Amino acid sequence: MTFQVSTSSQQDFVMIQITDTHLLEYPHLEFVGMQPELSFRAVIELMREQHPQIDLIVHTGDLAQTPTPVTYQRYIQHMQSLGIPFFHTPGNHDDVAHFPFHHADQTQPTVIELGKWSIILLNSAQPQRIDGKVADIQLKQLTELLPQLQDRYVIIACHHHPFAMQSAWIDQHKLKNSSDLLEIVKPFSNIKAIICGHVHQDSIQTWHGIEFLSTPSTCIQFKPKSDKFALDEEHPGYRYICLKANGELETQVYRLSTSERLISSEVLGYD
Repeated sequence: MTFQVSTSSQQDFVMIQITDTHLLEYPHLEFVGMQPELSFRAVIELMREQHPQIDLIVHTGDLAQTPTPVTYQRYIQHMQSLGIPFFHTPGNHDDVAHFPFHHADQTQPTVIELGKWSIILLNSAQPQRIDGKVADIQLKQLTELLPQLQDRYVIIACHHHPFAMQSAWIDQHKLKNSSDLLEIVKPFSNIKAIICGHVHQDSIQTWHGIEFLSTPSTCIQFKPKSDKFALDEEHPGYRYICLKANGELETQVYRLSTSERLISSEVLGYD
């Protein structure tokens, strides 16, 4: 299904990526001394301060740590209060039974049109699994969709990371059929970036002219290049992406200046 946010073809747009909010059922709840709700709202406040004009917000999964209707409803209400178009795709901690999908057919990619740009949201979450996979039917639909978008600039978003992060513990939970996805996107020079969450850290890799970007969580951060689960001292943040009318892309990660530190791996249950 396609959602048209703007038809202006001569305009640059500001897109914000947030990810891995891991919200609990009620805002006052904590895990390991941290309130994900407070951190999430602080990141949103920073975003509003830094960027007075935002055209689109994309959340790349793990909206909830406690994936109940109450959690999702509170998230939706807060995002709606911003008055900015926002979209999201599931992560491994989300529950598809309650997740607020943008259309009834969950097998369809979500396509967002923003001037000359198209942002395609894929669902890489698998029930009861930490690792990711884009379903065959969705890959088939992507194969049919991309030739129709060759006159547009494209960004693809999903939760799981397609490329290894050189962290043994998180790389076992990556996108398992990334080779299938890469084979599909490789022929299309108009695909500018693939963005993901899941790894709770900032990274940039380039492959066949496509930027692969991972983004910090709005709550805890994972230590890069760690064989075992480890938390990092970096602060929560988000990714700013400027989508230029000429097809160029500019991006920067912004972080809170302070945040609470966590000391336990129990928070996300990856052990």
